[in-house]
Amino acid sequence: MNSLSAEEDYQLAKKLRQQGEILPLEKILAFARAKKNGEVLETEFEKKGGRYIYEVEILDIQGQVWELKLDAKTGQLIKIEIDD
Repeated sequence: MNSLSAEEDYQLAKKLRQQGEILPLEKILAFARAKKNGEVLETEFEKKGGRYIYEVEILDIQGQVWELKLDAKTGQLIKIEIDD
């Protein structure tokens, strides 16, 4: 698991985005909202298993919080689950 600070995560994501290694956050959020409509509460950027992942928390209209994990390079949904 990545132990970088939020600022370090931001700087790393910015650098990788500029190099074309990952998608812009706006595209990731569009992919996430296409899978689960609602309000984005939080996003996290991390490296797991050799790939970069965006973790997005979304609050749906029923008041349920969902956690979506998306591949930062492709936007592909890796996992979706109700956040405890």
